[in-house]
Amino acid sequence: MHIASETPSRHQRAHTWIALAVALLVVGVFFRQQLLNHFAYLSGDRYDGVIQVALLEHWYNFFTGWSHWNSPNYFYPYPKTLGYNEGQFLYGVIYTVFRLCSIESFAANELVNMVIKAIGFFGFLAAARRMLKLPFAWALLGAAVFTLSNNSYMQLSHAQLLSVAFAPVEALLIYETLQALFAQQGKRLFKFGSLAALLFAAWMLTCLYTAWFFTTFTLIVLAVQLVLIGRPGLRQLRDAVIANWRPLLGIAVVGAVALLPFASVYISGGGVSKQRPWSEILYYIPTLFDSFNVGTANLLFGGKMQALHAGCQMCDLGSGEREAGLTPILLVLAGLCVLAIFKRELAVPPAIRTALIGIAAASLIMFLLAIRFGDDSGWIWIYKYMPGGGGLRVVARVFLFLAVPATALAVWYLSRSAWPRLVVLALCALLLAEQINLQPITTLDRRLLIERTSGIPAAPAECKSFFTTASPDTVDGDPSFAVGSLYPHNVDAMLIAELAHLPTINGFASFNPADWNFGAPTSPDYRLRVQAFAQAHKLDGLCELDLVNKRWEAHPVYAATGSRLAYWDLTSATLDGASLQGFADAEPWGRWSVGQEARFKFTLPEHAGRDQLKLKINLITALVNDKHSQRMLVSVNGGPEREFVFKSTARANVELPLPALADGQVELLMRFPDAASPRQLGINADERQLAVGVKSIEIQ
Repeated sequence: MHIASETPSRHQRAHTWIALAVALLVVGVFFRQQLLNHFAYLSGDRYDGVIQVALLEHWYNFFTGWSHWNSPNYFYPYPKTLGYNEGQFLYGVIYTVFRLCSIESFAANELVNMVIKAIGFFGFLAAARRMLKLPFAWALLGAAVFTLSNNSYMQLSHAQLLSVAFAPVEALLIYETLQALFAQQGKRLFKFGSLAALLFAAWMLTCLYTAWFFTTFTLIVLAVQLVLIGRPGLRQLRDAVIANWRPLLGIAVVGAVALLPFASVYISGGGVSKQRPWSEILYYIPTLFDSFNVGTANLLFGGKMQALHAGCQMCDLGSGEREAGLTPILLVLAGLCVLAIFKRELAVPPAIRTALIGIAAASLIMFLLAIRFGDDSGWIWIYKYMPGGGGLRVVARVFLFLAVPATALAVWYLSRSAWPRLVVLALCALLLAEQINLQPITTLDRRLLIERTSGIPAAPAECKSFFTTASPDTVDGDPSFAVGSLYPHNVDAMLIAELAHLPTINGFASFNPADWNFGAPTSPDYRLRVQAFAQAHKLDGLCELDLVNKRWEAHPVYAATGSRLAYWDLTSATLDGASLQGFADAEPWGRWSVGQEARFKFTLPEHAGRDQLKLKINLITALVNDKHSQRMLVSVNGGPEREFVFKSTARANVELPLPALADGQVELLMRFPDAASPRQLGINADERQLAVGVKSIEIQ
């Protein structure tokens, strides 16, 4: 008796330790780049990555008593601006714990991502065991595949999409609620129903995209189940509802109250829930080929994707946010499962029959609705008739959510398969391997951004709000790189405002205030635009923060600044070749420096004068990685050298003063002691010694 009673607990303890070990392994594999570079380079980028941290810092400020929950310290003086982006509430709760432990903001943000992934792992494991009755080993496989999801990895620059991890947890809570309803267990019904309502409301305030996809999917599942249970089942449901009206009413009250914050920000305040033009959404609706678009660096299928991009004109494979497809083996196995269920080739246990058929039907319906054929898509019905459907711009993100039911169906199908054991084991290994992607995703230079947003002295006492001048990373005047004039100074202002507890009129989001006009900070009229905004909103105590010199100005001078006096576009093939040495031929984006030295000779225009001029080089720092930086030493007419060091791939500006010149003749010398070939750095087969790509050179 004693031995028999201990056996289940031993198995349970063993399962717990195995699950913990596998969770650590798969989360470590998913975040391997960050761990291997010791958090020097993180997921995200110079733009959205900083916005993400600013939002989480806002929640930290709220929980520590510095801020109102729905009004971050940017877009001042507008209230309720939280709704201009995804709210990130649950992320903010976790982030606050790390910040209270004195962990720096960018590192804390990445740790939040790891915790979210872990929640998804254990949520899937529990849901697969409880809802699909999968054996432990199969549920563990599903949790590992879901956590490693290739599309989740490819879209990690939008970390809010990791919140798809809440889907298995929410599904399990709804399942337990329905089980308690039919069993007429009132207290259990209220407990799980209230937990489901609270999590859903918090999820809606965290990421509308993933919560909305889950809602639509769940409604389809429930509709299918209502059809499947027939009249006897409907009568049983009616009786259960009547018998449990009190706990159901209590759940409704809890849900309504919990959703009030979301409604006040996103429904009454607009923001990301606003209707978008259909033409804007159509571009981001995936094609049939995008449904398995796993990116060109996928471990198993990257080469095939490269071949399709190069040789298949009809494929219409997207890039960037459309690289979110399901991996091919997962897609095929899930499809075979759906087919087998509908053809009744597999015996589905009665305990999970309606749930499994509902999941299969909803997966197929959402998949078909989300596909675009030319300019036609069934998503138009969602856009027109489903509340909130018109506010979701990137429909391709639906595949990040569909990874949940697709993984469940694929693993359940394998668990019921009559195939030989070796075949099943091979498929399991391939299912895991195809989730691995070799694409570098750690493009956020943590040290650089800490340097950009810290070390700023306290603002003068008379400052009630502030605006920023150009960031060292601002790139103005380049139509091919619009984000360079919009993001750097605005996103830095957002984070600095949260760190300094001082509101800023700057900011950038999915939606901006109607009279926001703070792009192009180096254009002559930038300060005049700031002045017009300050006057319109009657702002007193508006100070200026110089992001380059990290200095405050309590009394800004609102006057037009200098203008461009000369400009040379290095994308032009007609640029005088005699004036350029050490550069490659022109490409659509500019020219590579070739070798360890490059020169540019030019004559200043007569109207430029000879004093107080500034030279600006607009370039791309692409020949860098975690282990290789680039030094650029610049001198004018044999004068002293200025050194610039680039440690991350980005657009950048190099600025230096021009010395007084008697004849207007200028020779610009650029030395690159760390030039390397793309082949040396493992980028491609190019053997040229490259350092930076130069887009333009100008005189101001």
